[in-house]
Amino acid sequence: MFFTSSEILLLSKRIKKMPRNVDEELRGWNWGEPPIYSQHSSQVSVSELGYCSALRNVYLRLKGQKGEENPNLRKGFVIHSVYAEAITTVKRLIYSGEVDGNRLKTYMNDEFYRVLREYEDYSVFAKVLWDYVTNIYSAELDRAKSKFTNLTEDSLVSAVVPFYVEFPVDGALVGLSNSLRIDAFVPFIPLIAEMKSGKYRYSHELSLAGYALAVESQYEVPVDFGYLCYVNVTEKEVKSNCKLIPISDALRSEFLEVRDKGLGILDSGVDPGVANDCEKECLFYKVCHTG
Repeated sequence: MFFTSSEILLLSKRIKKMPRNVDEELRGWNWGEPPIYSQHSSQVSVSELGYCSALRNVYLRLKGQKGEENPNLRKGFVIHSVYAEAITTVKRLIYSGEVDGNRLKTYMNDEFYRVLREYEDYSVFAKVLWDYVTNIYSAELDRAKSKFTNLTEDSLVSAVVPFYVEFPVDGALVGLSNSLRIDAFVPFIPLIAEMKSGKYRYSHELSLAGYALAVESQYEVPVDFGYLCYVNVTEKEVKSNCKLIPISDALRSEFLEVRDKGLGILDSGVDPGVANDCEKECLFYKVCHTG
């Protein structure tokens, strides 16, 4: 998730050695034909489809329920938000003018106090993650400036931070929300990346398939791999465990089945009932298990 030019190069080399056998009918640009085509009139978010095995969260959202956030979910939200804000701030500071690695560290430290106001409840974790991002890209900035000369700010940003965060995608053509956000997108491969702060779930891999279909439907470029990263932030350090996930025929087909189930719930308004494997971290746990 903390991509550098050298890491992207290594990922690209790894991916080139991996097989790519995706059936044409399972590409997102084939949105007008089955099985990609959706007969439903509703749209559903990718994140909603991985939340509950029964997809009752989709039904509850339809009924106006918002659920109740818990500390684990709040921490995950803070990690996602600080990550995106830190990457965006690094880019903005480089665009603002002449800056080297040391100046970037100083400016980023000043900028953190602006961010802190929103995340005071998890300020220690936020600062650890913010500093982690700062250290990576201040070093990358010095490396790029020593390697290249007379770069424009735009070229320098591309060399230092060669990816996008919170990349917007319109998934309407494949029955998904028209305002999807991918945690990170590396255009040169291309590669979609999702950050998770909890434990592994197979539904996280399915989400990658959903985003891949959406990107393919909008841009008509093949997205054959996703990057699933589990990021753990403690009071002292940041640890990440990332894995390349092939966006295979099987993964695409399974995602489409879940998508159709979710869209069916939205169109029919029928309660699918409480799941058999509920976890207390769920936003809607109290809604489903009281009364």
